Amino acid sequence: MSSRAVRAASLALSLWAATAVHAQPQANVPTRPFTVSWRGSALVGFSVRDFIDAAVLKKLQSGLPQTLITRVYAYDERGRQPLAVTALSCRVVYDLWDDVYRIERQTEKIDRTVSVKTLDGVIQQCLEVQGYAVGEPGSYARERGHGVYFGAVVELNPLSQETVQRIRRWLARPSGNELDGNAFFGSFVSIFVGRKLGAAEKTLSFRSELFDVPP
Repeated sequence: MSSRAVRAASLALSLWAATAVHAQPQANVPTRPFTVSWRGSALVGFSVRDFIDAAVLKKLQSGLPQTLITRVYAYDERGRQPLAVTALSCRVVYDLWDDVYRIERQTEKIDRTVSVKTLDGVIQQCLEVQGYAVGEPGSYARERGHGVYFGAVVELNPLSQETVQRIRRWLARPSGNELDGNAFFGSFVSIFVGRKLGAAEKTLSFRSELFDVPP
């Protein structure tokens, strides 16, 4: 499998969740500050700088490839099925000879490689979400004048090889990055409360407060 195919599979896996469980969201999911601006779609911002603890830092400085994936979901105030979902995948390798971090940064729309000198640069590229579009304008059409909230999941090294082939087939579909069924995206309860996620070395999940969608 080519490195690009592996990266694509990693991003797709970041969007994979268990079959939906219809229930109300639970209050014990932690909240964090989010910023949201409405410019057609929702432009979301938040920080997960504190995801980097001593164990994650050791991984990032090892010289071996590490994958950081952030998924962001939008939900109506009932929190059953997501209105929209997006993801950011960073494959990070610390180059011991050149003393730089090389980051392969991928979303549904971009795929590029950048080099940064410091850990703070890695955080800015991979764990500081600023003005990130979640969904299209039509994703919120039925929610105008009502409340929505956002949920995020951050994972270190979440790739599961046994699902790669199925995910690659999904990616190859013309509508590969669209919401097209519960089997791919799940509900708030299955993802954030039931924690039905793929195996990862570290996972952080949280949600925002409610935001009103402009009329």
